[in-house]
Amino acid sequence: MNSERIIGLVVHALACVLYIVMNNYAVPVYKQLVGGLTSRGVAIGMGMYFIFYFFVFLNFVLVFIRRLAIKFGVAIFMMLSILFYMLPQYPVRGMAYCALAGGLTVCAILLTRVLDAAFTRWRAARGSGQVLIRNRRFTSPLVLIPALMGLFVLVVFLGMKIVSSLTAKPLDKDWSESGKCYVVRYAPGYKVWGAVGRMIELYSSPYFYRVYTKDDVLLKSSEWYLWMREGNASVAPEFLGETVLYPGTQGWESWTVAECR
Repeated sequence: MNSERIIGLVVHALACVLYIVMNNYAVPVYKQLVGGLTSRGVAIGMGMYFIFYFFVFLNFVLVFIRRLAIKFGVAIFMMLSILFYMLPQYPVRGMAYCALAGGLTVCAILLTRVLDAAFTRWRAARGSGQVLIRNRRFTSPLVLIPALMGLFVLVVFLGMKIVSSLTAKPLDKDWSESGKCYVVRYAPGYKVWGAVGRMIELYSSPYFYRVYTKDDVLLKSSEWYLWMREGNASVAPEFLGETVLYPGTQGWESWTVAECR
């Protein structure tokens, strides 16, 4: 077994260990932000183990792949597979595990390459034999093009999301008991984007909600809660004292807004 594969086995094994460690640190943070692993959607059960085993298997396969472009292609395939497996039911966990698995894999690929190059130079300096150093382009078109396409898609999505929020239509309004605030339900304007808008609508909430003061100062907004599926066509948002209640597909969501007392 050559040095590159030995270094690759060690580095990718370390990535698998770091996956477990970082996952154990991330779960408490997720619970604090979202309210528990089953507070949005249903329990995914053994799915988390499946993603981990999938991550370990592909990292083992990457050890025996020599071409950098193919390695990055496998990493991108893994990230897209995780997103496809978890969306739209688990948007937050899907993006988090995609970033975790993809980030660790890419770091392992690059670290293996750096360590192997350093070891090759060290062997050459010691005169342990003629060493063949291949001239490789670090940035292959097969790596650069998908990366730029992914960045382009992300920028376009964010732009469409912003425009859809600006063109959203107000549907319902409810005032607080004190008369200091009101909550409005909006329907995002995805339809203006045609077929692309309908695709985004499949993975987005049908409605979002904003809380304003009586002077039209925005206090709360749910339009960027990408991890939530909000809205029910037959149920309007309402105030209960200083608490704002609005429907989600998994039950009631709420804000406590002190300014509305």
